[in-house]
Amino acid sequence: MLPQLPEQADPRRLCEQGKRFEGRVALNSLDRLAPLLTSTEGEAAFQLVFDRDEHKRSRIRGHVTADLQLRCQRCMQPMRLPVDADFTLSPVEGLREAEALPEEYDPLLLEERLLHPMDLVEDELILAIPPAPRHVAAECAVDLSEYRDSSEAAEPAQRENPFAALKQLKRDS
Repeated sequence: MLPQLPEQADPRRLCEQGKRFEGRVALNSLDRLAPLLTSTEGEAAFQLVFDRDEHKRSRIRGHVTADLQLRCQRCMQPMRLPVDADFTLSPVEGLREAEALPEEYDPLLLEERLLHPMDLVEDELILAIPPAPRHVAAECAVDLSEYRDSSEAAEPAQRENPFAALKQLKRDS
């Protein structure tokens, strides 16, 4: 295990060498993740293992844990999202290679020979955020029962058809 994650590396070479990295990263240093959070305090713990599988395929196995502070899209109050995610990637150079991967592998499309290993950690944290994060209903500041009652009480208003005037003109002519 190496004490420090390199800034850039060739993932296939790291897989050949069987490199392992473990560490922590401050959330405020992750530039793509930070705008999605209400607070960038705290850190994420990660493990990255670069190796080869039984078919000699390059493989990157990772584990990321963090507590992310997001905004609930229902009540707009801060909420905590615990992340504990595992991932398995295989570096590929094209769609044909990606399609040949086993189902348990996600393709890592290499546009350049070198990658930033910390981007793998940041990508996994971003992917863990739901499209519309919300508190569990019991913890949310919005009382859904009041919302449902008021919406059910109001009857849908009959909307006038915008083409009714044209229909009337057609009849008149």
